[in-house]
Formats: sequence, C-alpha cells, structure tokens
Amino acid sequence: MGGNTTFNTPDTPLEARAAFFGTYLAVLAYGALLMLYVQLTGVLIARPGRGMTFWLVLAYSVALSPLATATIGTIFKFSVEAFVESPLRTIKGGAFEGGPFRFYKKNSSNYVDVLGEVSATSFGWLADILMLVRLWVIWKSSWLMMAVPLLLYITRVAVSIPMMIVIARKTEPAWTFDISTSYHSLMLAFNLYMTCMICLRLHMLRPRLQAVSGKLHASFYTSVITTFVESAGFFTMWQTIFLILRSRKSPIQWAFFFSIPFILGVTRMLIILRLAQDRAWSRDLVESIHHGVLDWQVSSTQSIPLHGAPSISDFTPQNHINKVPKKIQGNFYGLRG
Repeated sequence: MGGNTTFNTPDTPLEARAAFFGTYLAVLAYGALLMLYVQLTGVLIARPGRGMTFWLVLAYSVALSPLATATIGTIFKFSVEAFVESPLRTIKGGAFEGGPFRFYKKNSSNYVDVLGEVSATSFGWLADILMLVRLWVIWKSSWLMMAVPLLLYITRVAVSIPMMIVIARKTEPAWTFDISTSYHSLMLAFNLYMTCMICLRLHMLRPRLQAVSGKLHASFYTSVITTFVESAGFFTMWQTIFLILRSRKSPIQWAFFFSIPFILGVTRMLIILRLAQDRAWSRDLVESIHHGVLDWQVSSTQSIPLHGAPSISDFTPQNHINKVPKKIQGNFYGLRG
C-alpha cells in the first residue's frame, strides 16, 4: 500500500479508524465470497450434466480460491501485528511505531505483505478474464467491442509488475503512490467499460428476448438486478468511491482499499454462480436472437394454451425452433392448442 505520508508522523485518529474498518470490511467481503463458494459447490454437486460449462466453472473457481485465501491470510497476519503486537511492544517499553496505519506502511516490504500484494494482484488478473469472456459472449464475438478492454487489461498487467517490484523494496520511491494510483485507475477504466457495455447490450436485447420467451421468462435475464450482477456494477461503484477518496488523499480511502480484491471476487462469483445454475447469458441464447427467431413476435402470454388457435409450429419451421436454447424451446411447444 504505497503512499506519500512520512513514516515518522503518528497516525491521526481517522487514519487508525480507516485501517481498522478496512480490515473489518475485508473480512466481511471474504466471508461473503466463502458463502458463494459453498453455494456454488452445492449447485455443482446437484448439477446433472458434466459438460464444458461444468468443468470451466470448476477450474475457474478452484484457481481463484487459493489466491483469495492467501490475500486474507496476509491481512490477518498484518492486522494482528498492527493492532495487537505493536501496541504491546510499546507498552513494554519499546519505541512507539506510529499506530496501525504507519505500521502497515513501514513494513510494506515484509515478505508477508509482498505475498499478499502478489496474491491480490494475481487475483485481479484472473478475475477480469471472466469479464472479457462475458463481453465476448454477450456482444456475439465482436472484436470491435473487445479492443478497448483488451488494451486496458494488458496495460494494467504491465503497470502492476513494476508496482509489485517497488512495493517489495525496503525504501519506496516518491512515485510509488502515483504508480499505484495509475494501476487502480486502469482497473476502474476496465470495469467501467465492462459495466457500461454489458448494461447497454442487455438493454438492447431485452425487447427482443421478451418477444421470444415472454416477459416472465425474460425477466430472469434482463431484470435490473440481473443486469447489475452480469455487469459487475457493484465493484465498479466500489472502485469509483475508492479512487475519488484516493485522488483527494483522504485517509478514508483505506477503509475501501483492503476489501478491493474480495469485492472483486464476490461480483465475479455471482456471475459464476449464475452460469452454474444456467441462468446467465450464454452463447446459445445470444445466437438464437440472431437467427430470425425474434421476428415471430411471440406473445408474453405464450405459456397459456390457446385452444382453437393455430400452433406456433404451423408458422415456424422446426429447424428454426431447434435453434432456440432448450430451456426456451418449451415455451414454443406450450403454445400448441
């Protein structure tokens, strides 16, 4: 956690409280992430199929888990040192170390903190790969939409490597704060783009999906909450607040800083959970919208049998119906009188 505050100045009350509440929020966010892992495990165990989606979800979740655990482990270790052992040393006659916030900064080159920084940064790299894949799927493999986030992602990875090297040094140069701010700015730019583009795309597809499956079924894919989850909007809000506070050099920024990787993980795991439950936007669903299926303008009352009315299959070729995902095909057959 690089900064430009001198180590010799003791903590202000606001800095000490921010460090404490930041640690507390990090623990809460990790707990939420752990609960999502438990729920995901239950879904995967109960899942009847073991196709490609199952194995990809499993591999991605397993890869994220040790990184998140290593990050929270280093936060626990440093919290005990800063809030318990350092004050005890002072009580026993040792030199005053400035408070928990200064303790964090003085010992940022400690191998425990370096391990935490590497774990948190690697966690961010891996977590954002999911958003690249989601954008690729939702925008129907559009390289035009992928150009900006790919550039931002590569730039962020390039900036994060020297940032970790600088943090590992015993003496941090004056520009450590600037490079750390640049890293988090690139993270915000990436996630802001993802949130905006995914929200825009889902808004564009909403009326067309309603025409295919009806408003009730479409609400599982296009509701406000679903859009917020699919676009990882909560993390974008969190990162925005953090950067505003950081740009103003407010000590309150540290209340948001420690939990960043775990808030990031929660938003990604919510998407993963929807994928495991077959409730997330998929390639099949997007493809069905682009095969002329939507021109049929199926009514939102399609689940009610229309006795005496022509069947949808009388107007729609069977091969077109087969292009619709299986979980939606049943809605068409339900129209038969």
